[in-house]
Amino acid sequence: MIYLIYTNEEDANTRADTEGQRVGYSYWTEGTGTRWSTRPEPTAEGNFALNVTTYDLTTEEQAATVESYNPVPNEEA
Repeated sequence: MIYLIYTNEEDANTRADTEGQRVGYSYWTEGTGTRWSTRPEPTAEGNFALNVTTYDLTTEEQAATVESYNPVPNEEA
């Protein structure tokens, strides 16, 4: 998998929205249902990782991808 790392959730959501619109998910065509193929996940560093493996990426986005991120530790362990 590949990820884009965002410093805030709003920017990560905006990118997920853009892809959802491009794909034509029902949230964008009917106002209900699927909005994103992936949603941003918080990282241990306070950022947000967006799985963009199936996204149509720009050249700049492709260059900025990473193969992993540090997830927030599970406190229920």
